[in-house]
Formats: sequence, C-alpha cells, structure tokens
Amino acid sequence: MIRAVMTDTALEKRIADFAWYQRIPLGDGSHTPGEDTYTESKLPLLRLPEDLTGKSVLDIGCGEGFFSFEAERRGAGRILSIDKAEGSEEKFELLRRHFGSRAEFRGLAVDKLDPAELGAFDVVIFLSVLQHLPDPFAALARIAGLAGGLAVMEVCIATAAEPVAGFDDEPLMVRRLRGSKRSHVLPNLAMLHEMLAAAGFDRVEILTTHRSREITGYGHRYFQERAILHAHKGA
Repeated sequence: MIRAVMTDTALEKRIADFAWYQRIPLGDGSHTPGEDTYTESKLPLLRLPEDLTGKSVLDIGCGEGFFSFEAERRGAGRILSIDKAEGSEEKFELLRRHFGSRAEFRGLAVDKLDPAELGAFDVVIFLSVLQHLPDPFAALARIAGLAGGLAVMEVCIATAAEPVAGFDDEPLMVRRLRGSKRSHVLPNLAMLHEMLAAAGFDRVEILTTHRSREITGYGHRYFQERAILHAHKGA
C-alpha cells in the first residue's frame, strides 16, 4: 500500500513549482491543481481490476502518475510508468516520494518501448495517447507485444453525426488537422477492431464511449468520441 511521507507544507511548496494536468488525490482531501477534470471521474469507466495484487502494470503516457499510483493502491507489484511530456518525470518523482511509491518512471516514447527489454506486463494502461502518434498501427503492434493479458485503453474514434451508409460497418478513418499542423487519423469502431486484431489482440470489449465533440472541417458530419475498451491477449 502507498502512503504519504512528505509534510503538507513541503509538498505544497513543491507542487506550486509546476503546472499540472492531472488532479491526483494527495491523501489528505486535497489534489494536485490539474486542469483535467476527467481523470478521476474516468476511473470507474475503465473497470481496472480492483485486485491487482502481485500484477505487473505498464502505464503508457502516464502524465503525473494518477493511474500508476492507483494501480499500486490496488496491490500491483511491478509498475513501470512512461511519458515524454516536459516536466512529467519531475512531477512523478515528487509524488512518488510523497506516497513512498515503488513505481518506476522512464522518459520513453512509445516507439522506443522494446518488449525484448521490458518483458510482458499483466496489465497495460494506454489512455488517450494513440491519436497523438504518427504511426498508430505500429504503436498498437508494439503495445500488443508488451501486453501479457489485458490492455485497458482509451482511444479517440470517429462517429457519424447522422446515419451514413456503411460508416458503422466498414473500416474507415477520418483525418483531423490540429493547430500544430500535425495530421491525425481517427478510426471508426470497425477500423479500430481491425487495427487491434492486426496488432495481435485476441478479443476486444468496448466498455463505453464518452466526451463527444464535433470534428471541424467536415460540415458537421463527424464527431470525435473516446472509446474505453479492454483488449485481451490469450483470451
């Protein structure tokens, strides 16, 4: 079990040195001042196993560590937390020391995760990362190589605002151009199932979708939603 070890005053001073994304409970009723109000409320939607005793967990795109520390709270043994965002390691280490956590942080990109080096994990957590990657097909194949059983994912998908012939049944993708000028592609559910099967997952459960918003540039025809799913290996 993790426990708080820093004094409230020391922690407050260090937290104030950073800008935060995730709102992480600190054990005294307070949270890190993250801008993302969905992190904690999303937890029940993920259906992360309540008992992770002795399990190994890989948290890809961990941010400041909300789900890594939650996995440890549920009894996980080995926890490897991955993120490349600026400042993530410093904030993660601050909280790791505060909680007395055994989780390990590495500043690695998805395409640098090597199953031969890291081995397989009982549970892989991969939330809202895929849409930021230049090669989502290669990323899913790499993640499947790291997943020893279960991958808990949140993936942005494209949906049709109105019924469109074939859109729900055929594997299709919608292009999204962000202000950064990077081009992203959003799969529909049929394409997402094909991508996960091609990557090496044996079975996929779509648990829910949430946070619907319009994809601009398509005349109100398409929306983006976030699909929460469990992808299974060897099941």
